[in-house]
Amino acid sequence: MDFSAQIIKEYRENADKRLAFSCRLMIGFMLLVALLNLLGIFKIDPIPLYTTVAISVFNFFLPTVFCDILKIRTIWFRYFILTMMVLQSGIQYAVLSYHTIIMLIFPLVLACLYNERKYVIYTTILSIPMIVISHLGAYMLKVVPDEPLVTLKGTIFYGVIPRVIEFFAIAIVCYFISKQIERLIQTLANKNRELYEDQENLIQALSQIIEEKSDNTGQHVRRVAEYTELLCKSLGYSNEESWKIGLASMMHDVGKIMIPEEILEKPGKLTKEEFDIVKKHTQYGRRMLEKSPGELFHISTMIADQHHEKWDGTGYAGLSGEDISPFARCAALADVFDALVSRRSYKRAWTPQEAYDEIVAQKGRQFDPMVVDAFTANFDQFIDVMKRYPDEESA
Repeated sequence: MDFSAQIIKEYRENADKRLAFSCRLMIGFMLLVALLNLLGIFKIDPIPLYTTVAISVFNFFLPTVFCDILKIRTIWFRYFILTMMVLQSGIQYAVLSYHTIIMLIFPLVLACLYNERKYVIYTTILSIPMIVISHLGAYMLKVVPDEPLVTLKGTIFYGVIPRVIEFFAIAIVCYFISKQIERLIQTLANKNRELYEDQENLIQALSQIIEEKSDNTGQHVRRVAEYTELLCKSLGYSNEESWKIGLASMMHDVGKIMIPEEILEKPGKLTKEEFDIVKKHTQYGRRMLEKSPGELFHISTMIADQHHEKWDGTGYAGLSGEDISPFARCAALADVFDALVSRRSYKRAWTPQEAYDEIVAQKGRQFDPMVVDAFTANFDQFIDVMKRYPDEESA
């Protein structure tokens, strides 16, 4: 399954948060300007200064309100914020002039946080006329008392033109930086997709080998994966996390490769010695997987090692409660349900209702109560999975 788009989405959401944080820092900058003027270090008319500072503080807090509080993170939100920052930078420079000259490029810096060329281009197109307007505004307000900016000609040739050239040069640099990072992010997303595809293919191949060693027909691991994914989604995991855990659960019995077939397929009850041998498949599974690279195999290791642990501590290794991996808790219930409703050489297939009653009865004993609640809430979907992936024997 391709979740590369999710990586890019999360990156952009983080960019929104970085932008909001940067704007909060600029609130401190504006308050510092006001303080320096109050101390007499700057010589700015207090009425336009404090009015501009108040407007700036309000605008700089908007990204925090929209992004962090209201959770609005759309493309139109980004354009709106960049527009507000460009307009604000123009007002600040017109009123405060060289005291806040850095604000002319601040919107461009914010656009770079998204590392997408379209935002840099948009900000550049909007900023250049704003630079012209803000310089003319400063001239009309007579903010700068020094030569040569006291005349219209001086403002144009020594204010507007140099600032536009400097800004355009910085914009070109920002454009190519954003282009390169945009390409790197897309490459990373593609490599991430390929990595998980490789892990998925290997897991499915290994799980097929496991099932071919069994007398059932290979759909057990597929059903367990689907059940586990359903449980994880119900417990609040994201679609991507649920898919990963479900896929990793296909390796829960990988250690059985090391168990003699005559024990695995014995039609009668196992002796204590034989059962002790079967129990070792969790240890074998952990050893087989723990050195394997990749997130899916890391999850698989925990599931293979702990899927026979019980909530009350009476499982294979005696782990209990929260000490058991949450991934293994989900896979354990999924595995037991499928084992109960499937025919084996040593037992008949239980009806889904019988399996349901047994699992509910084991709530807080064999199974995590929250996982049992997720199971009961999704029981109809469990039935759908059973019908979708029947064993060949019963098809």
